[in-house]
Amino acid sequence: MTSLASRLTRAHLVWAVGVFAYLCAVSGRAAFGVASVEASERFAVDGAVLSLFGVVQLGTYAAAQIPAGLLLDRIGPRRMLVLGAVTMAAGQIVLAVATEVPTALVARLLTGVGDAATLISVVRLIATWFPTGQVPVFTQLATMIGQFGQAVAAVPFLALLVGFGWAPAWAPLAFLLVLSVLLVIAFVQDEPAGDPHAAPALPVRPGQVLRDVFTSRAAWSGFFLHSLTLLSVNSFLFLWGVPYMTLGHGLSPTEIGTLLTVNVVVMVAIGPMIGVLTGRFPHQRARLGFLAGGVLALAWTITLLIPVPLSAWQLLPLIIALSVGSATCSVGFDLARTGVPPRAIGTATGMVNIGGYSSSLLAVLLIGLLLDRFSPNGPAGLDDFRLAFTSLGALMLVAALGLLLTTRRRAKDPS
Repeated sequence: MTSLASRLTRAHLVWAVGVFAYLCAVSGRAAFGVASVEASERFAVDGAVLSLFGVVQLGTYAAAQIPAGLLLDRIGPRRMLVLGAVTMAAGQIVLAVATEVPTALVARLLTGVGDAATLISVVRLIATWFPTGQVPVFTQLATMIGQFGQAVAAVPFLALLVGFGWAPAWAPLAFLLVLSVLLVIAFVQDEPAGDPHAAPALPVRPGQVLRDVFTSRAAWSGFFLHSLTLLSVNSFLFLWGVPYMTLGHGLSPTEIGTLLTVNVVVMVAIGPMIGVLTGRFPHQRARLGFLAGGVLALAWTITLLIPVPLSAWQLLPLIIALSVGSATCSVGFDLARTGVPPRAIGTATGMVNIGGYSSSLLAVLLIGLLLDRFSPNGPAGLDDFRLAFTSLGALMLVAALGLLLTTRRRAKDPS
C-alpha cells in the first residue's frame, strides 16, 4: 500500500511538471496572437502577410506531429519535453530581436517545431503513470491547466508589450521555457521504475506504428473531433481574435485581456467535468464533440449576424463557447488512445493534433485572404471581419461530416 501511495505521489509530481512545461509552451504559442496588431506595425505588413505568421507556426506544428510522435515513441517523453522547450525558447529569443519578416517567420517556425513535442509528451506520460480509469481526467486537467498559458500571454505579456515594447516582452517567455527544461530534467521520468506494465522504451518498426495509427477508425474519429472543436478557437486566439475585438469592436487592451482570461477560467472550470464524462461514458465521446461543435456554431452565427460593434459583455457568450471547444478537443486524444496499441500512443496523439491544427491553419489563412479582399486599402472594419469569419462555417461542416462518417463505421465494428 505504501508503495502504491509513493508511486501515485511521484505520478502527480511528474504530471505537474509536465503540465507546467505545457503551460509555458502555450504561452509562447499564443503570444503572437496577442501581439498581432503590434507585429503588423513592427514589420509593416498587411493581413495576408500577417496571416502567414500563423500559417507558418500552425503549419509547422501540424507537419511535425507525426515525426514528433514517432520520435516520442522511440526516445521517450522526458527527452522530447526538453527538446521542445529548448527549441521554443530559441524561437522567442529570435522573435524578440527580429526586425524583418523572414527572421520573424523563422522564429515562428521554431515555435511550431518545439510546440509539436510538448502536449503529445504530456499525454504519453499520463498514459504511462496513471491507472487507465484516471487517464481521461488527468489528460483533461493537463490540457485545461496548460491553457492558462493564454492568460500569461493575455495579461502580463500584453502589459509588457504595451508598457516596455517588443523585445522586453518576449524575453520572459524564453525564461519560462528554460525553467521548464530544468524542472523536467530534475523530476520527470519516462515511466515508473520497475513497473512490469510500463510501455516499452523502444517501439517496433516505425512503419508498423504508422499502420496501427492510420488504420484505426478511433484515431480518425479523434482527428475530426479535434478539428471540429478547435479550428475556430485557434484562429481566434492565435491571430485574428485581438484584431477583431480591437478594430471591429473597439475594445481596449484591458477589456481584451479580461475576456481572454475569462476564456481560460471557464475552460478550466468545465474541463474536469468533461474528463469525468469521457471516462464514465466512453461510447458517448463523439456526441460530446458534436455538442461542443453545435455550441460553437450557434455562438459564431449569432455574433456574426449582429451588424454593430459589441461591448465586452456582449462578446462574452462567444468567449464562453470558445472555452467549450477548447475543453472538449482533448476528447479526441482519448478516442485515439483507446484505439491503438500502447506502442503507438505518441504517434496517434500527434495524428489527432494534426486534425485541429491543420484545419486551424486553413482557417487563419482564409480569414487573412478574405480580409485583404474586403479591405484592400486600409485597416479592416467590423463588416470585413464578419464576412471573413463566415469561412469558419465551411471548415467546421467538413470536420463534422468526417466525425459522423468515422463514428458510424466504428459503430458497426463489433470490437
